[in-house]
Amino acid sequence: MVKITSYLLISISASLLALSGSVEAKSTPGACFLKVPKNPLTAQGLATPYILQKGNCDQTVGNQQVFVEATVFDLDTNTFSVYQPLVINEGTKPAIDPVVPKLPKNSIVGLWFGANSQSITLTGHIKNCVNGLSSTDVFGQFAYCNAFPFFQAVNAAKKAGKLSIPPLGKDPNGDPCPTTRFFGIIDQDQSDNVLTTYLQSKGGRFAQAINANRKQLGGHAEFAEFSNGSDNALVTNLLDPPLNCTPFKARSLMEDGVQLGSLALNEVSALLQPAPVALIPYSDPMVLSNNKPSIKKVNAYRRGVDQPLITNLKQANPTTYCNNYGNIAPRYIQKIGGFIVDSPSPDTAAANNLLTFMGQRYAASWVNLGCDKLLKKTSDITVTTDKQGVAIEVHFHQSKPIKMHKHE
Repeated sequence: MVKITSYLLISISASLLALSGSVEAKSTPGACFLKVPKNPLTAQGLATPYILQKGNCDQTVGNQQVFVEATVFDLDTNTFSVYQPLVINEGTKPAIDPVVPKLPKNSIVGLWFGANSQSITLTGHIKNCVNGLSSTDVFGQFAYCNAFPFFQAVNAAKKAGKLSIPPLGKDPNGDPCPTTRFFGIIDQDQSDNVLTTYLQSKGGRFAQAINANRKQLGGHAEFAEFSNGSDNALVTNLLDPPLNCTPFKARSLMEDGVQLGSLALNEVSALLQPAPVALIPYSDPMVLSNNKPSIKKVNAYRRGVDQPLITNLKQANPTTYCNNYGNIAPRYIQKIGGFIVDSPSPDTAAANNLLTFMGQRYAASWVNLGCDKLLKKTSDITVTTDKQGVAIEVHFHQSKPIKMHKHE
């Protein structure tokens, strides 16, 4: 089996955010158009493949792939389950038909989209779907359907004392385990991707990444397995294990006995994040509208990840955000350095291990969020790269260095 992952360090620049269904966007590589099937929130709709439209993107190309993830909330039992709808190229059929999930009788479904491509614009049956303010003002690599009602139901259950959220737990240093809203591990764009994985057959067709399909496709030499390069996957799959943390997972609706994480579960878990809580600022390129701050676009994004809405831009102040980011992230990354230095890099073209990856990711985010200009301060983390531009060393510049404890 070939394992393909592409953890995108920084999402697309502000200049690309307006790519959409216009003629210009249709000729722009990496600006993907994804057709949503009929009744996408039903069992049959979930099992109907999404179509990656021809022109800009190809699901067989690593930096053009698009992913879909569903989380289901059972309103009777107040529990969750996860399903990963399939994406295929226009004009093709699945390598193996998707599993038709058995949904709880009284449930609510939310859908989230992530991409290794530059951007996603949803087409087709897009009622209750949001990928920005309009088809000409998209977020970028992020979109969702029915997320706001989904989180309303979850929060109502939490308020009524009916929802049990697993405690965060402690890392080896005694600190709370990281969440997607922790300043110590975020990057430029919070919660903008999913944890979905797909299989690609030798013939260039696709299937859900479940054990029955792996077996049917004929063994590891007959398929590739690829996933969305995402902040959510970074926390759940890469940071949590070496930190002895347990991510919030729920049962798979695709196969018995399997637990899956999801963007929605990460955001529910992040409700337990101790202050200060990282909430997307108006300076994030994904919520800029025509390169300008926008309350409407900030709120459109925040509805999709269950963050508090704002009534004025001061409530999403990038200066406050950058101060918290600069005060917390470098020290935390250094503090956990000994536990992650031996972990593999999620992107070997960017860094040679998980520690150098986190270091270069922070340094790049510091600039892309404009924190260097806002605070007139360079990054407290710098990296040394090799001739290929791969980060091989990380350097911390705080006035009070923290001793790095090697994980035994």
